[in-house]
Amino acid sequence: MVDSSGRILDENPIFAVASAESRQRLAQSSVLRRFRPGDVVLAEGDPSRHIFAMGSGSVRVFHMSPLGEEVALKLFSAPAIFGEAEAFCDIPYLEHVTAVEQSRILIMPPDAVLRLLRAEPECAVRMLMDVATRLAIAAYNEKSLAFNPATIRLANYLLDYARWTHRDDQRELRLDLNQDQMAQAIGVTRRSIAKDIIAWQKEGVLKRSRGKYVILEPDTLRRYSDPQRLGLAYSLDDLRKTLECKDPA
Repeated sequence: MVDSSGRILDENPIFAVASAESRQRLAQSSVLRRFRPGDVVLAEGDPSRHIFAMGSGSVRVFHMSPLGEEVALKLFSAPAIFGEAEAFCDIPYLEHVTAVEQSRILIMPPDAVLRLLRAEPECAVRMLMDVATRLAIAAYNEKSLAFNPATIRLANYLLDYARWTHRDDQRELRLDLNQDQMAQAIGVTRRSIAKDIIAWQKEGVLKRSRGKYVILEPDTLRRYSDPQRLGLAYSLDDLRKTLECKDPA
């Protein structure tokens, strides 16, 4: 299991630049777990005893109301790290996280992660960049939830969800979502988005197929979205690309 844990750290843009000895020590103190679709990775209010590094798969991060209504906050694909903010602050987890597909996640002790960061300055810098990026995404989506009309938020969400689940070269983007799920994701009622769905179907932007929706014209849908949006979907591959652009060598 240490070998598998080590490979996850080797392939993670934050930990990959650490020495082999540092990665090995962290791997030895960590546990690799596999999650099936729908499995709870962590729940809001749980003690923050772990930090999570995704090796494969994807997860959904959301808030849940007392009535069971959910509002999507982030969509993470491997590689990604989460849970570190609460663990480092020693507060209960602030969000729910569930697996969307089969996922391999390395569960790391916070003190072991801190030891590595103190010993490996470049890892600490990369984690800071990752945290700053996700903080900016969270701040944007908080502002969007407060001020953007439902039409913009729905277009944002559908484009983000499609980016998260599809290859760039696919022409039709099938959404494994129904209207209830769309409405829950952006924190509105189904009635609030029905007029937009109907209008987009008439315009040829969306079609309904086998109980789900398909985006036929992503470029047209983007006209309804916020061009300045910071998407819900995130992976450390975004950080890897940023680092490559800043340091081509």
